[in-house]
Amino acid sequence: MRPTLTAIALLLAALPARGDDPPRVLQPKKAPPAITLDRTDEKGVVSGGRLVSVTANVRAIDLSSREVTLHGSGGRVETIRVGPDVKNLEKLEVGDRVNISYREGLVLRLQAPGGEDVAPETQKKVERTGMGDVLAGKETVRARETLAIASIDAAARLVTLRGADGKTYVVKAGPDVALDRVKVGDRFTATYSAAMAVSVQPVPRR
Repeated sequence: MRPTLTAIALLLAALPARGDDPPRVLQPKKAPPAITLDRTDEKGVVSGGRLVSVTANVRAIDLSSREVTLHGSGGRVETIRVGPDVKNLEKLEVGDRVNISYREGLVLRLQAPGGEDVAPETQKKVERTGMGDVLAGKETVRARETLAIASIDAAARLVTLRGADGKTYVVKAGPDVALDRVKVGDRFTATYSAAMAVSVQPVPRR
């Protein structure tokens, strides 16, 4: 049975500095760009999201390091690390086509001074499907916790957020977000969600 790489789209995760939470079965070797957050109609709330569709071919497989190199449109090459949750990696072959549709969103809600923090929580659901030679999978992730501003780079409009465990996230403030109204130490309730659909189409065998 060939592998179903249901979480391959996590190489586009919104919070690149985090690295290991929520759990990811596939990890990018290079961090993706920070997600951009824009002002909403609700005071103290910013949000952002993106939808990405990618088609790539497997260019190389290193079973010893569990790394897979993908060759996408425009000649872009991306190497990802495959976690132990993906079984039968040795059955993936060079030339197989991977189709990815990935949607993610992030909402930051300013907490009142002295307000109670939100304990980190993560919900993850994986559905593996497929018939014949074409396999498919869906995965959804939802995470929520309190984050505090650790640093602000006003020139680049980048904000580093830190969780209770000390791990950091980097987000980008959109042009309509008033960075001068927030400061280091301000706390936000962060809600992150991601949904992805992946299918692996084997290369024709001779």
